[in-house]
Amino acid sequence: MYQAHFKLAEEAFSLSPDPRFIYFSSQHKESLYKTEYAITQKKGISAIYGEIGAGKTSLARRLWEKYASNPDYNFRILPHSNYPSAYQLVKDILKEFKIDKPTRSISDALDALQAYLTQEYTQGKITVVVIDEAQDLRPKNFETIRQLLNFENNREKLLQIVLFGQNELSTKLDRQPALKDRIVTWGALTNLTFEDSLELINFRWRVAGGAEAAPFDQEALHAVYFYSNGLPRKISNICTNALIRTVASGLSVVNKDIVEYVAKEIRLDPQMMKVKRIGRPKKTEIAQKPA
Repeated sequence: MYQAHFKLAEEAFSLSPDPRFIYFSSQHKESLYKTEYAITQKKGISAIYGEIGAGKTSLARRLWEKYASNPDYNFRILPHSNYPSAYQLVKDILKEFKIDKPTRSISDALDALQAYLTQEYTQGKITVVVIDEAQDLRPKNFETIRQLLNFENNREKLLQIVLFGQNELSTKLDRQPALKDRIVTWGALTNLTFEDSLELINFRWRVAGGAEAAPFDQEALHAVYFYSNGLPRKISNICTNALIRTVASGLSVVNKDIVEYVAKEIRLDPQMMKVKRIGRPKKTEIAQKPA
């Protein structure tokens, strides 16, 4: 709708996981690098966690792009983790890898998986399982994952596991010390800085075919940052609604009043949003309501 008004080739702030529109901040790049290290060096398990909308799906998508079509890798994603039993978790992994050997027990399933992983390893392939929404794993299945890490030779793990989850995942792993101690790399996705939020907006605008900078005045940009709390998904949602309202109002630039209107319309409550970061933020990073 707003594309024609601003002479864009396509929508700039869609929530669809189009890899061309993925903007990686320094923390996203670091998390990706550490995870790729764990995978390629066959270290066994890594974990990435963060708030809803912090960019976990974008990272998982980037891993999929890099490894799913690479013949040297056998890459699968489990889109959920709420399995009622260890047997069902392992059976689903077998299903993803198209292992159709009959199994009647968890022991049978683990034996079938180990045989498959050994075969893939001897053929020079790296087998990877990404478990999304890993904060929903039940305690007994954290233990199952620890067991899967026992599939190894003297030097390397036969199965590479990446856990993606909300912040609750880190808390649950604290209660699973036997597994936590085996996690090689961690990625904590926190709120973007104001500068990264601005770069995300302009990056997506350019990819969509727009001019160098998106049509938001400075006060509007600060308002977007305040109401989004620096979370990429909320930034995109606010920007989409603000651009639509700008067009409907016959304007050419998004202003602060428009951003505040749509923030209330989509029920973003600033009282519920507290910036969580590692380290001391710069003054420009502190989420303060625009004047």
